Amino acid sequence: MSTLFANARVLRLPGGAFADWLLVDDGRVVSVGNGDPPDATTSIDVDGGWLLPGFCDAHVHLPITGLYAAGLDLRGVTSADEILTALAGRAGDGSAILFGGNFEDPHDRALTRRDLDRVAGERKVLLARADLHSCVVSSELLRELDPRDTTGVDIDEVGEPTGYLRERAAAQAWTLFDRSLTEEQQRAAVRAAARRAYSKGVTEVHEMFVVEWRGWDSLDAFLRSVGEIALRVEVYPASDDVARVRGLGFDRIGGDYFLDGSFGSHSAWMQDGYASPPPEGTPAKGIAYRDDAELLDFFLEAQGHSMQVGVHAIGDAAIEQAIRTWEAVAGKVGADEVRRLGHRIEHFECASDDHLVRAAGLGLRASIQPAFDHYWGGSDGLYAQRIGWERARSMNRFASMLNAGLLVGAGSDSTVTPLDPMLQTTALRTHHLADEQLGKIESLRLHTTGAAALAHGPGLHGTLEPGAPADIVWLDRDVVEIDATELTSVEVLGTWIGGRRVWPEGGDDER
Repeated sequence: MSTLFANARVLRLPGGAFADWLLVDDGRVVSVGNGDPPDATTSIDVDGGWLLPGFCDAHVHLPITGLYAAGLDLRGVTSADEILTALAGRAGDGSAILFGGNFEDPHDRALTRRDLDRVAGERKVLLARADLHSCVVSSELLRELDPRDTTGVDIDEVGEPTGYLRERAAAQAWTLFDRSLTEEQQRAAVRAAARRAYSKGVTEVHEMFVVEWRGWDSLDAFLRSVGEIALRVEVYPASDDVARVRGLGFDRIGGDYFLDGSFGSHSAWMQDGYASPPPEGTPAKGIAYRDDAELLDFFLEAQGHSMQVGVHAIGDAAIEQAIRTWEAVAGKVGADEVRRLGHRIEHFECASDDHLVRAAGLGLRASIQPAFDHYWGGSDGLYAQRIGWERARSMNRFASMLNAGLLVGAGSDSTVTPLDPMLQTTALRTHHLADEQLGKIESLRLHTTGAAALAHGPGLHGTLEPGAPADIVWLDRDVVEIDATELTSVEVLGTWIGGRRVWPEGGDDER
């Protein structure tokens, strides 16, 4: 059954021209053009509204996105007492582990396990930091964790754990939390995250599922959950068990396969130390997850199975490790073979000019999160506090990445930043450095054709050209011409995936 979207302003990416109508049939775009429209079985009058390709978010964590939608979301709360008051208000819920987070480190004082114990009694509590790389846990939960590896375990003045955990130490808490969730709770979280995506015009996401933290059973439950939703979900299992991931039918692996941590948790791996030293228990230059030999073996095995690999690399030392290891792989199998698979680097924040040139030469793809600069960039931002402005000003250089010839796509890292393409587009257009700001069309490309190409390679995904999937978003105004400061107030009037309307819920396709 064919559907005509008429009386529209259809943005044709990647070029940026506009058309008057769009014809869809059997889940794909049939034709797009100007002038008199063709006949169709049904017609949708867009009433002069703007149609764009559905947005692709190239880096998300759907389960936690959905859990925050129904839980204790502390984004923007910077007072320890406010955080504890909010926690106390939820202390009576019946969950096995009292969960909340998305907080930045309090500006007045650090949170400890004793704070959580005071408001939650003997309950197990996990409060996740906004970057998901660290958390604060209660004494009751801490007792269930393995204290043998103390890297990333904050220590107080008498040598006792404070309850603040980073990286692998935090991963133990995440694993325990995941195991406490029923499958229905996990399915409900995925459904809630999908509704959030639809409401923002997102039709495809790349899920960074950290098997190393969450376990294989959770991956199985997640895959069953995404089979129940319309959202297109490309899953990157973060594990180095290549044979197992290949056996599950995946042709990609890694994604958030950690080479380091994050700046918020003082665990991004830097070649030089932090300006503000990490707390006791975390190395002065951040946390390195892998040695070169281990990483090379992983890359070679995945390359041998023709699997696209993604790695998480934020600090300059982690980025250098990723690139030099791919160079070693290219030395063994040939640079053309490495380029053929289009391997990814997630975040890629502290990339030098040399890194950009070498990464482009290997055909590596940059998966960026523009709102990181929006929230934490600038001379007074978190990054400058952590490593000083001179180094921080060279971070997240989106225009420089494109100018170097890299394939670049945008995502949110939800819930680290909100799952909201208009926020990411705003950040691309308003980078703290004028030379790194992107234009109106280019910023939209990065969240459509660019993001989709990170997984699919260059092609029709992320366009509304004939043959492309009929993934469409209807917006209430022209996001090309409006000022960047207005983008986050743009309303999504409709979202379609494969020609089927998914937003608003219960909407009528015939108008």
